[in-house]
Amino acid sequence: MSDHDQDPSEGSAAPNEASDEDLLDDQADAAEDFIHGLLDALDMDGEAEADIVDDAIEVRIAGPDMGLLIGRHGSTLEALQELTRAAVQHQTSSRARLVLDIEGYRDRQRSIVERHARAAATNVLKTRRPTELEPMTSFERKVVHSTLSEFEGVRTASEGEEPDRKVVIYPV
Repeated sequence: MSDHDQDPSEGSAAPNEASDEDLLDDQADAAEDFIHGLLDALDMDGEAEADIVDDAIEVRIAGPDMGLLIGRHGSTLEALQELTRAAVQHQTSSRARLVLDIEGYRDRQRSIVERHARAAATNVLKTRRPTELEPMTSFERKVVHSTLSEFEGVRTASEGEEPDRKVVIYPV
């Protein structure tokens, strides 16, 4: 084998993995910086911390009076997440997978949506009729689809256009 040949078993993916990790680190830093700048501009006390989980960036924001940034039914949180994603993508010139949470709102909302989805699916099994859930954010729709993917006897589909997009649960 010449000096220029590489044995395929020598892990040629390592440089890409390192660059992917570096990119995720850069994106996490960019997300934190963006949120800190936003909090400063809004004259709000708060702290942002970004972690990398499963090749995605999770940014948690904590501080007093964060309800303003969550908004009604999480609508401001959703908009802030998209704004943060756009800023990170612009700064790093690369697609960013990012989830923003404020004061644990997403975890609380996930539990509520999971319970509601299971109850609606149980009703679909009893009545054998589809049930249309109320319009939801993309995060909430993903929670419903994920929760009911393992629920025997039903299937789910997202229908409609934003902001009225909703999940319909069908009997199988």
